[in-house]
Amino acid sequence: MSTKVSLLGISLAIVLLPWLLWRLAPVRWVAPLAVVQILVGVALGPSGLGQAAPEWHVQLFTRPVLAALDGVASLGVLLYVLVTGLHLNSALLRREARRLGPLALGSVALPLLLGLGAGAWMLGAVPGAMGPLGSQPGFVVAVGICVAVTALPVLAAILQEMGLLHGRLGQTGLALAALNDAALWVMLALLLALAGTADATAGLLHLGAAALWFALLLGVVRPLLARLAGAAEQALLVLGVALALVSAAVSEALGTGYLIGAFVAGAVMPAACRAPLIARLEVVTATVLLPFFFMATGLKALIEPGSASFLAVLLVAVAATVAGKLLGTGLPALALGYGRAESLALGVMMQTKGLMEVVVLSVLHDAGLIGGQIFSAMVAMAVICTVVTAPALRWCLGPNDRQTDAAAPAVPAAPPPG
Repeated sequence: MSTKVSLLGISLAIVLLPWLLWRLAPVRWVAPLAVVQILVGVALGPSGLGQAAPEWHVQLFTRPVLAALDGVASLGVLLYVLVTGLHLNSALLRREARRLGPLALGSVALPLLLGLGAGAWMLGAVPGAMGPLGSQPGFVVAVGICVAVTALPVLAAILQEMGLLHGRLGQTGLALAALNDAALWVMLALLLALAGTADATAGLLHLGAAALWFALLLGVVRPLLARLAGAAEQALLVLGVALALVSAAVSEALGTGYLIGAFVAGAVMPAACRAPLIARLEVVTATVLLPFFFMATGLKALIEPGSASFLAVLLVAVAATVAGKLLGTGLPALALGYGRAESLALGVMMQTKGLMEVVVLSVLHDAGLIGGQIFSAMVAMAVICTVVTAPALRWCLGPNDRQTDAAAPAVPAAPPPG
């Protein structure tokens, strides 16, 4: 079979198969499209097809095919992170940060602390847990960040499907998820900058240079782009993607990772430019390009349900995530006057992982900070935590979830992300 025929056949399966599965009502009731795409990527990788038909797997995924898939995957995830940055409502974050401060702090701090403990346990219990370029402190912090992640776009999709997106409880959840996302990217940039060199001073210099670059984007590039807000959508599209590519390249060169640069490029985009860019980029990125990233992730992940160490890492990661998010969010919510059902529902929302977790894991794995088995187990954790979100929310809120949503403390409405 020729390389082109293999690549076209694989591409057809990557794009079409998840969407067809997701169209089935039982599947759509449980999992958003992103989760189905992740599962299909894992099924086509060594964990599924590689186990069931290893000869076919080797013939299909040759080096030229893998190189082509990696190229499309890198572009797809870069554009996705750009769109995520475009959805970040900085005005809402500034307005709500003080009122939602205890909730935001708890929803990040407790999972992070439990994740640090889980990472320390993994170092001693799992051989090869640390990646080839990692250090013990860097690995522990990497696991802590992974446990603390909340997936803003996937949460928005789940709330949309449940009719909760524009209610006050749903908007509170989205505001918290946005604050979680902002904290995530800051922590990830710090970790990458400091872990990318053995010299802490050099790492701090790289981080300072990256901060200057991001300040330049905010103070100089953003006002220039604001003058182009009335330009044709095609011009905005070209300039927006070009800015993301330049920012990604600079961020990568400075050691903070190309995805950090793409996210910041979206976050600093003037408000008037965002809607046209989202309209042009989001649907194609989510439905056509992102599945290639899931395929690339699936080829790296080896799900081993028969491995004791794999299962141990998976259980510890799931326990740390669920306990950290439920307690870290739910207890402050109770103290602020939310009811028990609403407090528990907010905790359930915050443990949603989805694509953002897979992006972070891929960044950490590619940077050599975490090993292959940890990567695979944490991918499985992301799938489990995301799949249980919608059923758990329905259980928390009961059959009258939309009416229950109206009883939550008010938060100003914000446009739904991703």
